[in-house]
Amino acid sequence: MKDRRIHFIGIGGIGMSGLAEYFLHSGFKVSGSDLSESHITKRLESLGAVLYSGHSEQNVNGDVDIVVYTSAAKEDNPELVKAKNLGLKLMKRAEMLGKVVNERFLIAVSGTHGKTTTTAMIGKLLIDAGLDPLIFVGGNFELLGGAASRFGSGKYAVVEADEYDRSFLTLKPDIAVITNIDEDHLDIYKDLSEIKLTFRKFCELSKPDGKIIYCGDDNNIQDFISKLRYEKIAYGFGEENYLRINGFKTEGAGISYSIMNSKSSYNDIHLDLIGKHNVLNSAACFAVSKVLGIDFETYKNSIANFKTVDRRLQLKYDKGGIKVYDDYAHHPKEIASSLEGLKELYKSGRLVVVFQPHLYSRTKELYKSFANELAKADEIILLDIYPAREKPIEGISSKLVLNELKKLFANAEYMQSKEAAITYLKENSKPGNIIVFQGAGDVTELCSQFIKIIDSK
Repeated sequence: MKDRRIHFIGIGGIGMSGLAEYFLHSGFKVSGSDLSESHITKRLESLGAVLYSGHSEQNVNGDVDIVVYTSAAKEDNPELVKAKNLGLKLMKRAEMLGKVVNERFLIAVSGTHGKTTTTAMIGKLLIDAGLDPLIFVGGNFELLGGAASRFGSGKYAVVEADEYDRSFLTLKPDIAVITNIDEDHLDIYKDLSEIKLTFRKFCELSKPDGKIIYCGDDNNIQDFISKLRYEKIAYGFGEENYLRINGFKTEGAGISYSIMNSKSSYNDIHLDLIGKHNVLNSAACFAVSKVLGIDFETYKNSIANFKTVDRRLQLKYDKGGIKVYDDYAHHPKEIASSLEGLKELYKSGRLVVVFQPHLYSRTKELYKSFANELAKADEIILLDIYPAREKPIEGISSKLVLNELKKLFANAEYMQSKEAAITYLKENSKPGNIIVFQGAGDVTELCSQFIKIIDSK
């Protein structure tokens, strides 16, 4: 790439920061802006990026070769307007990601849920196999020094392929992974049928000799997978899968299981995570190991030492009989997976969920499903909706979820402020409580605040 100066609008986002870090490592001059300072922007500054707080036309000048922007950037963003007026080259983040990774042997991990963890698992496997991969993952990962990307000089790239705004349609995988397909992002997609059609398009963008690895237990994938002309490998718990998960059992705070195919049984796999959904994620990773010819012992050791990505049902506190988890789950299926995993691990104890709905549009479409899954907890504390990129929708609030929970006779309360939630938790938390802060918004900050309070008691 000839252009040597790149400016990122919204550089503090996970996807944008990973790209910015890649270009810094590649010797480019990088600048960027975001609404607020964070540990991500501080890290980029320490690596040499020039950072601006807030969006202003003064942040962009004629010395910039390319301006990269996210789908969340509005048409009237002053930096975007200035770049257009100056005639600068503009690229969406997804387009730039495709430019970076498509020339490598690309493993692209898609799915409504689980793609961040699965991408991290596969990335770690390739590192442990000595393949020096380039990695872009949608979460901060301890193995990558707390970053969301890794600069690797090997021939492989491992990328989280995001379906939001159809971003993954810029990728041309050698291996396309689909963890599952669910109804989500209904502010972008008309319905589930359109979501499935877009995942099919993603698969069809694979290189001519590409392979598709998919969860065969997922009915929405089954609706179109047979129509794809590529070699396909199905994994899952069902007998019909080529790679079948067997002997699943919880062991302490982890899981053990085997994976079988028609010829062999791969036994005594251990995963230090919670829930069947993580076993499925690791099975997708196993399928990649088979395609790449990575030996079983390397896979087995890699997955046994895997530590979760930040905020993916992450145990953040465990003292005095109280456990606190920080969990990114923001869709009913994700909530179900997390709570079922916790209940399987902790046969006794009181499960308390502090849930912050993410997006008005998602709450509008899925509030009944949210209630059905949250009702698995012993107590639910509901916070206001985190709007992210959206404006309020009349009549849509967390109270929709609350009303449904009450119909299910669940022990649920709506807290009008985060301060009220913290006060309630401080006064009512007891030994034996498992407290989970769930949501894709700033509920994670509430989790950290609560931990500081109880840790200082």
